Amino acid sequence: MGNKRVIIVGGGTSGLTAAYYLKKKGIESIVLEANECAGGRLGGDRVGDFYIDQGADWFTLSCDAVLELCDELELRMVRAALKAAWHRRGKYFITRHADIKPLTMARNMVSAAQLGLLSPSSIIAMTKLVRQISKWKNSASFASDARPEEADTGELFVDYMDKIGAPEDLFLVIRCFMEGTTCDLKNMSSVQVLAYLGEILTKGHRLSVPEKGIGSIAHTLSDRIGDSLRLSSPVHKIGIQDGLASTVDVDGETIKADAVICATTSTIASRIIPDLPKPILDAIGKIEYSVGCRVVIGLKKRPLPSGLTAVMFPEDETPLILDRSSYLQACVPPGTATLDLMVGKDRARELLPLDDDEIKSQMLRDVRQKAPPGSNIPQDDEGIFTRVYRWSEAVGITPPGALKAVSSALRMHGSYIPNLFLAGDYTRMPSVNGAVASGRDAANEAAAYVMSSSHH
Repeated sequence: MGNKRVIIVGGGTSGLTAAYYLKKKGIESIVLEANECAGGRLGGDRVGDFYIDQGADWFTLSCDAVLELCDELELRMVRAALKAAWHRRGKYFITRHADIKPLTMARNMVSAAQLGLLSPSSIIAMTKLVRQISKWKNSASFASDARPEEADTGELFVDYMDKIGAPEDLFLVIRCFMEGTTCDLKNMSSVQVLAYLGEILTKGHRLSVPEKGIGSIAHTLSDRIGDSLRLSSPVHKIGIQDGLASTVDVDGETIKADAVICATTSTIASRIIPDLPKPILDAIGKIEYSVGCRVVIGLKKRPLPSGLTAVMFPEDETPLILDRSSYLQACVPPGTATLDLMVGKDRARELLPLDDDEIKSQMLRDVRQKAPPGSNIPQDDEGIFTRVYRWSEAVGITPPGALKAVSSALRMHGSYIPNLFLAGDYTRMPSVNGAVASGRDAANEAAAYVMSSSHH
């Protein structure tokens, strides 16, 4: 297939995955990534012997496409521990995991009571919520074969919570968990939120991550595809001629293509493929994105006490505090640790335009005011290193009806432009697994197309 050229626009999760699976089939590709580094939400940095994740933090058992990929890449997986402190009404309460297995629930009983989750109204609402999750288990899931559009009832999650009579205490805890992933509940469909909750409530006892962090997936994929990856190569337009994707315009260059995989966010896809049929543009235009900001600081001491891995703040926008090094010991040199601070929504929007030092200062100030007793939160001028990551488009948000609209549009897409393939987490239930699965499937479809066309 050496005379066939597949262009992949976007070197994020789905783009790198697509290039890897194409190469396995003997088909070379060119991956055009606008940024200076690849990986997207799989992205990771290395500072000396520190391995840093920029986006995602762990995978559940439903992440079949990711786990299969990690197995192929021979990345050793370890368990991710979640021992979290919740700050509520001026006090801290500890939980281990968040799943609904009887033993876990028994261990968390006292903290659940303190968080207001054992009131009659909370128990009734939680029972209804868990029943709905069970009913939708084959639809509201991160699994690559899930069909979330079948459960997209056109209902906002906040309206669903009102319908089941959820009290404020329960809503605050759920909102805090979702905002820990930089999501914003305001416009999210009930099926998307229940998918996220279902992953943690039914599979939270088996979270896993590569021993050197999720960023190691992107680095390994980049190594495997080699010179196919071109960084700092923003695409301005995918040209459509005679019903086929024929060219890709990059700065100062127009590249001819036999097939194109557009592995970007839906907003970028809409901008660089203006000739997409209107039904498809309208459908993918329904997808929204959250914003996020993450600060990672290398330390010579553990930032959190008592083996804690996370600190959550349901009542306000104090950043999530995370110590990944507590369970990813291969990511830090002996005797050191990392402190991750993450925030989304309005607070992230306020921080994104600021310089790195000011973002670090403000986020450290916020967490110092509320950190648990015994914490070692550094001062502004402390730390072995600091890295700041800005996400203007962090997690795909599906308003009611968006999943159904996108699924319908993708089914008709092939009949419009048969050699153009859309990939990205917005084409599935938004998640890293959705991005990996979409990249894998787009590679298979592109390979089938170029193999078929080579015989004519």
